Amino acid sequence: MNISCCGSTEPLTRAQWMRLLALAPEQLLDAFIRPVAQRAAYSFLRKPEAGLVMVEGQTGATRFNLGEMLVTRCTVRLQGEQECLGYAWVQGNKPEHATLAALGDAFMQLAEYNKPFTEQLFSVLQQKEAERTLAQEQEVAPTRVEFFTMVRGED
Repeated sequence: MNISCCGSTEPLTRAQWMRLLALAPEQLLDAFIRPVAQRAAYSFLRKPEAGLVMVEGQTGATRFNLGEMLVTRCTVRLQGEQECLGYAWVQGNKPEHATLAALGDAFMQLAEYNKPFTEQLFSVLQQKEAERTLAQEQEVAPTRVEFFTMVRGED
């Protein structure tokens, strides 16, 4: 079973699953990833640390600084037959969330974890993402303004 993103039939890319992990509810990650992580050997390359990053915007060819944002970053190394690194950047000061997201990224790179994570965790995360998107669209819909031009008679 391939879980896809945005209605596509393609499997999730690393960028897509990292996004879903960063936006996921921490309780859901804790319930799914922590039991797997307790059986695995891992070490921190970068313990969770919070800091500010500059968010940039772009309109056309013009780039501008939008403002600063607090993020927590974390890097882990899974040890074993096949070492791999997991990275996470999470909005806010959330060290536990960043650790779980980094572990999720590392596990997704291993074939033995990729399929169960995709079928069990990411299907739920994508459903929650779709619900969140729908809720945002419904919230914004009443404020949408549609412009039109009226044509006057010939002068």
